[in-house]
Amino acid sequence: MAEGKDTMNGKTVVITGANSGIGKAAAVQMAELGANVVMACRSLARSAAALAEVKQRTSNEQVELLQVDMSSQVSIRRFADEFRRGHQRLDVLIHNAANFDLTIKKPVLTDDGIETIFATNHVGVFLLTNLLLDMLKASAPSRIITVASKGLMVYPGLDIEFDNLNGERSYNPQRAYYHSKLAQVMYTYDLAERLAGTGASVNCVRVGSVALADDRLGNMPGFQKKLYALKKKASLTPEEMARTYVYLAVDPAVGQVTGGYWDEHNKQVKSNANSYRSETWQRLWQVTEGLAG
Repeated sequence: MAEGKDTMNGKTVVITGANSGIGKAAAVQMAELGANVVMACRSLARSAAALAEVKQRTSNEQVELLQVDMSSQVSIRRFADEFRRGHQRLDVLIHNAANFDLTIKKPVLTDDGIETIFATNHVGVFLLTNLLLDMLKASAPSRIITVASKGLMVYPGLDIEFDNLNGERSYNPQRAYYHSKLAQVMYTYDLAERLAGTGASVNCVRVGSVALADDRLGNMPGFQKKLYALKKKASLTPEEMARTYVYLAVDPAVGQVTGGYWDEHNKQVKSNANSYRSETWQRLWQVTEGLAG
């Protein structure tokens, strides 16, 4: 990657879910490049140590912590207002935060009346992007990074279930997660077309198997922890996966590229066949717009 220590000097980057895992690794890498990094996290108390670590490791004091719960539209709107008050520009928005809680056995609705996984992983992303889109356009060239999952390959026939968005017909947390990630892929393709000519680009990262810290396995059933321990040996580190985030956020080689789906090797890959249907994108946009108020 064509980058140097001061590549991102004077530029502002927002990373959701930046207190651990890939998000924190990306915060470190962006801060090392001189960016003003806003770590957007659900719990300020739990994220304070991560903020201190990023600053200490990078010697960059232009790193800050702002609170946002991506499942709550009130919280997202509050975050956007707070960010606007403190910042004049937004160069990169990285939607890293996600809900993948496999212990949820039946649909749990947010205060906005939306199933929690879909609310966090798709509707919240849509809303936050929309609230900050004028800043991104004004700061162009700017970049938006969304995040999907390599696990979608296990669901080649998956499509948006408009009659089951809240799990009212059937519910499985793993399927709900991949359904929300398919929505993100479609949203990326649609948004890229809508942003044509604005100088703001959007690309989606297909996150592969990434090793989680043991303290993040609390919600995982015992047998799955044992399987995960075996899988972890062949997994990417958060730092390795974060490099693709940073590549898409920084590298001049992809400055004009938009609407792409990228793997951990910084290569464009194909998503499932249903994800390319523009009529589904448009319906998804309209439905999400309604859900996001």
